[in-house]
Amino acid sequence: MHITTHILGTAGDLRKAAARVFRRHGLSPAQFNVLNLLSDQPDGLSAGVLAEELVVDPSNVTGLLQRMKRDGLLVTKRSPEDARMHVARLSAKGRRLWEVSYADYANELAQFDAMLDEAGVSPDLLKELTGLIVMISEFCRQKATAS
Repeated sequence: MHITTHILGTAGDLRKAAARVFRRHGLSPAQFNVLNLLSDQPDGLSAGVLAEELVVDPSNVTGLLQRMKRDGLLVTKRSPEDARMHVARLSAKGRRLWEVSYADYANELAQFDAMLDEAGVSPDLLKELTGLIVMISEFCRQKATAS
């Protein structure tokens, strides 16, 4: 099997594992990602910036933010720089949910790290593998922008 097939399969497995963690907290991966992006932004972010960070079309973010606001996870306000824009930030409920879900997610990541450690994977090998994955990712991004 080609390495890219293994990488794609592993990415899918990791995505499913993360989704299981988020589901325990009533969140989709997209909702968790929004909470995570806003967690260190006390002034909030616009839908356009969130879409850019999430690497999705802005039209996909609008409905997501509206549902999260309806559920009490976000509050919105007019942008001080541009009154036509709204910025979203975490509500108290959203902050609490992010803290609990992030702690759970961090625990899952720690278990992953422990598994690698138990398998004898050295920090040097991890650094090398990370470099390889970044190189493949950058290659894919370049190919995507060239077409």
